[in-house]
Amino acid sequence: MLNLTFTLAALLEICFPFLLGFWLIRRYHTSWKLFGIGMLIFIGSQIIHIPLLLGLTALFQNDVLPAPPPAISPYFNAVALGLLAGLCEEPARWIAYRLLKKRGDSWGSALTLGAGHGGIESIFVGFSVLVNFMLFFLLKEGDLQLPAITAGDVASYWNTPWHLPLAGALERLIAITLHITLSAMVWLSVRNRSWGWMVGAILLHALFNVLAVLLLQTFQWSAWGIEGILLILSALCLSLLYWIYHRYVNPLRSSMDHTAK
Repeated sequence: MLNLTFTLAALLEICFPFLLGFWLIRRYHTSWKLFGIGMLIFIGSQIIHIPLLLGLTALFQNDVLPAPPPAISPYFNAVALGLLAGLCEEPARWIAYRLLKKRGDSWGSALTLGAGHGGIESIFVGFSVLVNFMLFFLLKEGDLQLPAITAGDVASYWNTPWHLPLAGALERLIAITLHITLSAMVWLSVRNRSWGWMVGAILLHALFNVLAVLLLQTFQWSAWGIEGILLILSALCLSLLYWIYHRYVNPLRSSMDHTAK
């Protein structure tokens, strides 16, 4: 059963972003170029995010920056990680929209860029799951031996509850929903020249990360419990997208159609 769920999770994480991109491009008459730009936005943000994260970690470990008291350390770390992700990724979206100008000023462009942004992260995770599965399958069958991986590591991997890989796949779907919402919020920030939407996107991004880190590391919730909370937030994200569309996008289209007539 674990063979099936690991394979299914990996394929879903890899294939779903492309299926979603195909649907959005057909629905809103955008392009795969915009989807690819969304991917590049994520990669570019990580070029800044990862070194910055490593640098801050080194500063705290070497006492260059004062470490927080142990009692609040888990909360400080969760908030710092969440804010850092938002502060790196949301400005990257903003820069992309500014550079794209007219090519990125439509509602469909915002959704397509968001799908590419969240999609490439999902694809990376899916390939990681697939490679690990193939590696541990060969180790279990005795076709491969690696000194760094013990028999205990192999046994632990194959003792993973059969349903856990599916929780990982659900997490990627939730993350893609979040990234599309964040993309729409930053798009609205650029379109309306309102920094409030940018700040909101950074805080929403941080909220998801803070909750995931705290529930997993501090409160030690189960994977499905965490995904349940994030799924509720994901439903709220979809509601926000619906509200943005009917508050800002649909009235504009109606006005343009009326003018054309």
